[in-house]
Formats: sequence, structure tokens, C-alpha cells
Amino acid sequence: AMTGDGVNDAPALKQASVGVAMGITGTEVAKEAATMILVDDNFATIETAIREGRTVYDNLIKILAFVLPTSFAQGFGISVAVFAGLREPLEAIQVLYVNMITSVTMGMVLALEPPERDIMERPPRMQHKPLLGK
Repeated sequence: AMTGDGVNDAPALKQASVGVAMGITGTEVAKEAATMILVDDNFATIETAIREGRTVYDNLIKILAFVLPTSFAQGFGISVAVFAGLREPLEAIQVLYVNMITSVTMGMVLALEPPERDIMERPPRMQHKPLLGK
């Protein structure tokens, strides 16, 4: 990461993995070269943004860990019934109800979960690491 506010900082801001320009005192050249603009020129905002970003990422993983297995199980059950020549176990309206009411409600609870205590002690995650898997 690199922070800067002047014309002379623009090349370093452009080359950094995360270039942060100052929004109030920064030049237009620095702002254009940066990946992110610090609107209030307060470095504490960077820490707050990292905390929020890590919380959103963690909660997204939790939502995926809940929604994918339940959706897979639902689809698997319907597929088995269809291939076995049985009557479909769920009507379309029931599938919609399960997905729209149950999954969304539980997903909202997981999405609004507060950050974990050690969220800022963790090292940065790998940039190209997939959401699921290793």
C-alpha cells in the first residue's frame, strides 16, 4: 500500500497494490492514479475500512456456507425424485418459499453478524484466494 497527495506521488500510487490518495489536500493527478481516495484525509479511516471489509468478507463466507449446502440438498432431492420417476417432492411455490423466506431470513442474520474479536490481528488474505475452497 502507498499513500500520497502530490503529483510526485502519482507513479508510486499507480504502481502500488493499493494506492491511497488524499481527498481534501491531494492533487487531481494523485487522485486519478490512486486505487482509493481518502475523502476525509484521516488515516484512521483506512483501519475502519479494513475492519468493515474483513467483516463483510467473513459474513459472505458464512452465508455461502449456509446457502450452498441447503440449495444443493434441495436440488438433489428433487433430482432424485424426478430420475426415479416419483412425484416431485416440492411444488414450485414451495421451492420459492424455502428460497425466498427461509434462506433470505437466515442469510440476513448471518450478513449482520458483528466482526470477530481477532479480525484485525489476522494477516491479509491472499489476493487471488477463491471464496470457497483452499
